[in-house]
Amino acid sequence: MKPIKLTMRAFGPYKNEEIIDFTELKNNRLFVISGSTGAGKTTIFDGICFALYGYGSGQDRKDTKMLRSDFAEDNIHTAVELVFDIHNKTYRVLRQLSHVKEGRKNATGEKYELFEIQNGQEVPVVERQRVTDINKKLEEIIGLSYDQFNQIVMLPQGEFRKLLTSQSDNKEAILRKIFKTDRYGEMAQKLEEKKKQAEQQLNEARALKNSIIAQISGALPKRESLLFSLLDQHSNIYQLQDGLDEEIKFYQQKMKEDKKQYEEALNKYNEKYELYVANKAMNDRLDAYEKKRFNLQEMEQQKPHFDQMKKDYEAAIRASKIEPLNKRCHEINEEKQLQQRRLEQIANQLKQAQSDLLKAKEVYEIELTKQNERDAATKEVIELEKLLPLYEQIEKQTQVVYLITKKYNEAKSNLQQAEVQLEESRHQLLNLSGQVEQLEGKVQNLNETMEQQRYLREVVQTFTKYNEHLSRHRTLTEQFETISTEYENARDLYNQEEMKWLSNQAALLAANLVPGSPCPVCGSTDHKTVNREHMDLIDEQALKNLKSNLSQIEQMKYNAQANLNASFMQTKQFEESLENLHAPIHEQNQYFQQFNDVNNRVLQLQKDAEQLAHLKTQLKHLKISHEKQDENRKQLEQNYQIINEQLVQQRTILEQQRLSIPSHLQELIQLQQALKEAKKHRDVLYQAWEFAQKNLQTVEKSVVSNEEAYNYINQTLQQLEENLKTAKEQLVVTIKENGFDGYSQFIAAIRSEQEIQQLQESYLAFSNELHSLTTQVQEERQQLKGIEKVDLSQAQEQLNELKTCYENALQTLNLTKEYERHAIDFSDRLDRVAVEIHQLEEVSAQIIDLYNLLRGQNSKKISFERYVQMGYLEQITEAANIRLRNLSNGQYYLQCSDRQESHGRQSGLSLDVYDTYTGQSRDVKSLSGGEKFNASLCLALGMADVIQSFQGSVQIDTMFIDEGFGSLDEESLMKAIDTLIDLQKSGRMIGVISHVNELKAAMPAILEVVKLKEGYSRTKITLK
Repeated sequence: MKPIKLTMRAFGPYKNEEIIDFTELKNNRLFVISGSTGAGKTTIFDGICFALYGYGSGQDRKDTKMLRSDFAEDNIHTAVELVFDIHNKTYRVLRQLSHVKEGRKNATGEKYELFEIQNGQEVPVVERQRVTDINKKLEEIIGLSYDQFNQIVMLPQGEFRKLLTSQSDNKEAILRKIFKTDRYGEMAQKLEEKKKQAEQQLNEARALKNSIIAQISGALPKRESLLFSLLDQHSNIYQLQDGLDEEIKFYQQKMKEDKKQYEEALNKYNEKYELYVANKAMNDRLDAYEKKRFNLQEMEQQKPHFDQMKKDYEAAIRASKIEPLNKRCHEINEEKQLQQRRLEQIANQLKQAQSDLLKAKEVYEIELTKQNERDAATKEVIELEKLLPLYEQIEKQTQVVYLITKKYNEAKSNLQQAEVQLEESRHQLLNLSGQVEQLEGKVQNLNETMEQQRYLREVVQTFTKYNEHLSRHRTLTEQFETISTEYENARDLYNQEEMKWLSNQAALLAANLVPGSPCPVCGSTDHKTVNREHMDLIDEQALKNLKSNLSQIEQMKYNAQANLNASFMQTKQFEESLENLHAPIHEQNQYFQQFNDVNNRVLQLQKDAEQLAHLKTQLKHLKISHEKQDENRKQLEQNYQIINEQLVQQRTILEQQRLSIPSHLQELIQLQQALKEAKKHRDVLYQAWEFAQKNLQTVEKSVVSNEEAYNYINQTLQQLEENLKTAKEQLVVTIKENGFDGYSQFIAAIRSEQEIQQLQESYLAFSNELHSLTTQVQEERQQLKGIEKVDLSQAQEQLNELKTCYENALQTLNLTKEYERHAIDFSDRLDRVAVEIHQLEEVSAQIIDLYNLLRGQNSKKISFERYVQMGYLEQITEAANIRLRNLSNGQYYLQCSDRQESHGRQSGLSLDVYDTYTGQSRDVKSLSGGEKFNASLCLALGMADVIQSFQGSVQIDTMFIDEGFGSLDEESLMKAIDTLIDLQKSGRMIGVISHVNELKAAMPAILEVVKLKEGYSRTKITLK
């Protein structure tokens, strides 16, 4: 990824739109970002990182709420736009944050865009411009996550040293995010779940085993045997299976004995049962014979009843043949009665019609005499209808006069109201003009006061920062004095202990001298005076520890002194700034008070200016409104005059029209009412004449039709009388021919078809049963002659006793079989559960061993994830040492440490530095500040090399480094610059934030961040 153009709006210290065009660097790929403290150098890194990932650079700058500029105006949204090049493609990404504008409750303005620029045209890269889709696509394009980007491309202030100096746990978190090794930790978590499942299954299997063992004593009867002695002793599964085998053999032998007893008892019962069944069958046969004899006697008593049933059936058959004639007679009689009723009804209707005819003739004669009256009513209607057009014209003219009168009144009212409003507007103009003149005099000095406010704000801010640095300087001074004292004490202690140790070494050497033997120091063989006494024994390791402690305290002293010197220089810079602002330090309270007073004056003047602008706007609008009202009044007055002339003209026309109408009918409504009554009178006369004519015709037709109906029905009745007489004579003859004594006997014999069928079926069933039962009784009497019933009570008792014996024997046999089946079942279940427990124990042991191995439960306290990370770290250190060898003149090499972490923490990610001058390894924390910076820089570059080797699609064309060069000496600084130059030769763009003058001088281009006196910043690129 290589940036082309960065645009920031209302972002950090950049108030307005700030554009950094990296193409202005031309071919200079190495540049320094320079500017005063707090000007916004790191904010440039934040902008790039925010555009790509939505967060600032570094863990302490991830809060997006901190990114909005304090100088931004309310209507400008915080936004960053980055155009960058990667894989020979150009992209543009925009992120705009929402904020709550003044006077609103909700935040607005959020916006996200990602486009690819192809031939000057922008093509969307994602289907929907949503932040989640854009984040996913950008990480896919760049090939690096946010954490990877902050470790190898964007090296924030203090962030990239964490990989060098942090503990193993922190390194593990860093490497996990960068190389995504969390999947190996997830393997351990999944194995932990499997371990729990395996342990649960094993516990369930053991619980099942205990449940089976507990069931044995309840399922099998207790007896003196191996099994029950083993159960009392809580023996294992295999011992219990031996006991169960013995039980199975016991019950198999017992089954044979029980089966023999059961078969003997069953045979005795069967012999006795066969004799009992034969005797009982004969007794049942005798009982059945007696029952049939009794049933035969009862049926013979019922025979007369069924003979009568036969006669009723035969009579019903004869009556069914006569029934159609009987129905024919009834039908004719019913038709005769119906015609008689209709004849009576028609006679009454004829009588009424004749009476109505007389009345209709009288009404007709009366209406015939009213012809003259009808003609007069018609003439009156015609005369009144001729007057209608004239009245309609008068009505229309009246409506015209009414509408013009209404417009006249409205125009008069509007004119009066406009004159009142015009007068009120004139008074408001005079009042508002006076207020504007008064406020204009107040706000004349606003610009001068605001200029004074800006000056005092800069002075107060400088005083505030000066006081903060002064307080920090005192604290650093106290820390330096404390560390200096501690250093003096440690140095004195070390010197004393070193003298003791040297003395002890001399004494030990003297004690081992032998007369005549050469001294290993001077070579003399004459040892005149030998001091064989020595002081307290001093351990060499303890002396080394004191020296190490002295070195650490000395390093702390140097760091404290460097911090104190830097603080002193910053304090001097603030004093110089105050001197340039002509603000004596002893007068700072007065400046604070003046600043507060000026703020209050500015606030008041700004309120007055806002009110003045508001009043001027009102005055302008009021003048326009006043002019419009005056123009409106003139138009209303002209309209009033026109409507008044129209009203006079139309009223004259109306008066002339009213002179030509009758005096008693002055209004149209009166004429309409008279016309309505005349038409009503005419219509009533004609309707009565038409009704009299139609009614006479209707009544005459009714008389004729009723006379014809009466004659027809009378003839029909005579014919029905003759038909009924003939049918009755034929019915009487047929009844006698079929053997009935009279009509009543015939009616009593009538049955329905279903009743006839039931009579026939009942008689036939009785006859058949009587014949069958008679035959059976005769046959049984011959067969059972001389045979008597046997008493079976004693045989029944013996049979019950034998049945109880064989059932008990069978129950004993079944119980023995059940015990044998239980014993076999328990043996099989114990065998299966034993196999299952053995398998589960093996699986659980394998899972536990693998789980412990993955989570680091081993002698080296290294998890599998940590082991993978160690491999990455070794490759990173190898790549880093290539550059560190040059930066340290071959003195230092980074190497992975094998020392154990304290408090049981996992080991393997600690880093040591091998010093070729001493030939020893030590913790990287013992390096000086400059050495740590060099080592951290080399680690970051080495990590970039490793990531590119593992992810071939990753293209790292850019690197930004924030601070750190100030801790290097001149030689180390030059080597670091050489390293950066070598990197940029490979095509990589490198930007460095630094205050070091030597670094600025060595760089071919400078991106300068200038902090204006208004507080916000601007940028510019300078080429050398």
